[in-house]
Amino acid sequence: MKNLKKYLIYALFGITGIIIGAILFNGDSSPETIEDHIAENHTNNQGEVIYTCSMHPQIRQKEPGNCPICGMELIPADEATSETGPNDLVMTAASIKLAEIETTPVSRTKPVSVLRMPGKVVANQNLTSAITAHIPGRIINLYVDFEGDYVQAGQRVASIYSPELIAAQQELLETAKYKEQNPILFESARKKLELWELPVSTIDEIIESKTVMESVDIVSPVSGFVQRINVQRQQHVMEGALMYQVADLSSVWVMFDAFETQTSLLKNGLEIQFTTVAYPGKTFSGKVDYVDPVIQNNSRSLRVRVEAKNKGNILKPNMLVEGTLNATTSQTEQLIVPRSAILWTGTRSVVFVKKPNTDSPTFAAREITLGQRVGDYFIVIEGLNEGEEVVTNGTFKLDSAAQLADKLSMMNREPGTGADRVGHEGHTMPDTPPSTVSPDENAMNEISVVPAAFKQQLKAVVSEYLVLKDALASADRPQSTAAATLVSSSLSEVNMELLKGESHMEWMRFLNNLKTNSEIIAKATSIEQQRKAFMILSSKLIEVVKHFEIPGVYYQQFCPMSNNGDGAYWLSADTNINNPYLDDQMHDCGETITKIEH
Repeated sequence: MKNLKKYLIYALFGITGIIIGAILFNGDSSPETIEDHIAENHTNNQGEVIYTCSMHPQIRQKEPGNCPICGMELIPADEATSETGPNDLVMTAASIKLAEIETTPVSRTKPVSVLRMPGKVVANQNLTSAITAHIPGRIINLYVDFEGDYVQAGQRVASIYSPELIAAQQELLETAKYKEQNPILFESARKKLELWELPVSTIDEIIESKTVMESVDIVSPVSGFVQRINVQRQQHVMEGALMYQVADLSSVWVMFDAFETQTSLLKNGLEIQFTTVAYPGKTFSGKVDYVDPVIQNNSRSLRVRVEAKNKGNILKPNMLVEGTLNATTSQTEQLIVPRSAILWTGTRSVVFVKKPNTDSPTFAAREITLGQRVGDYFIVIEGLNEGEEVVTNGTFKLDSAAQLADKLSMMNREPGTGADRVGHEGHTMPDTPPSTVSPDENAMNEISVVPAAFKQQLKAVVSEYLVLKDALASADRPQSTAAATLVSSSLSEVNMELLKGESHMEWMRFLNNLKTNSEIIAKATSIEQQRKAFMILSSKLIEVVKHFEIPGVYYQQFCPMSNNGDGAYWLSADTNINNPYLDDQMHDCGETITKIEH
């Protein structure tokens, strides 16, 4: 007891001395050591040091250790909250590494748009010829009787019996007797046979033998592959009748289909590279020499023609190809941002910008206005400056941290309202995790596991979504209203308590968007309103299927004509195109982008 009194007296003297020192030397209150800095700046109202996680700022505890959600080492709260702005996220080197954050400078360049177009090889019409009957008669024999055969110029292809031809031979033989006295008449009779394209050797043979041939051979005037045979043996033909169609395939045309939105980028002289599954790894090329002046009404596309050299005749007519065209969208330099940096939610576009000249890596979300897509980039209309660094990898992890800290993010447009901290039942999420969660070193592995039961519940949501997609494709508003109601109901039945830690937080990020847009579709009074909300619903559900690895095979499809020409995605159970955004006459507009299989 005496010792206790003694210690209390010493403590009283110490506290008195500190107070007096503060009064006398309050002009310099800077801490001298790291311990002083922690004691002064990292304490709560009771003087205790508060530790938090730079990736999950809702974690706050009195002892150092690891984050119960991600396993990162906790840091004093001041280091995690010393932002220079209300929406800034300050991170440590360790958190940067764990989140795998990468940045890319915003730059100016002449944007090049990459157009991908399906196409088909066809015969070059400028190198296609017809073999016709120059005289009426009856076909006696066909020496070329199989489509695809190759014929040389001068090769006989058929023989014909013709009374007119017999009369012309007799006339030739009669004039030949008096060619010395009347050479003009002889040359006239000979010229008639030449105009019927009888070979000179055949005409000379008739004159030398002084015999009329009952049937005369017809020869091909060109070399090429027989594309069509339009005659049979013993068939009577009229003058000018088509007998054979022959194509020289040393040069072919490739006809591509381009979407209406790509029209402004197409012009003669541009080089298109194309590939075909028949020759994996081999690339062909040719220059555009014709752009269709008319848009096809049903597909809203136009034809683009390329002439390509066909060495070895390896490109076959009707062969399917896929073309790639790099087209400059502007002759002046434009500000561009990588596609991977952009977070979309409806009409909003959000990027995370790295703030310069800071002691610790600092990032802030920023809403920007985008222009046309050019390959893997977008043109920036407003919101960014040249040289600023944007996050191109780890954006979703940063966005999750921003949401949890109630800062500007993809899903939180009004920071400070706490709107994104509302759980499934409408209750505000607690700032601290349940005490039953232990921050051991295996926490990251444990929380990343998504139970099979949760995946099956999400699969039911996807099934209802596919019914909704087909209803919108049929423009059946009553059916789409009913289907959207079932989607919303299925979402309510998903048990989020099956998820732990980060997976739980990820689902919370998706749920509000999915629920909101499914309810908008159910309450909409027009098919246009439903399709607009379905576009947002689809973009988030595609992320869900990929992120949580929902079992099954799905196809991510895209139509550039949807969303007023900006394009839109949707999910399908097969490769057939059944566009949910456009009217019936354009239900097949679109293409399969990705196969998703888990």
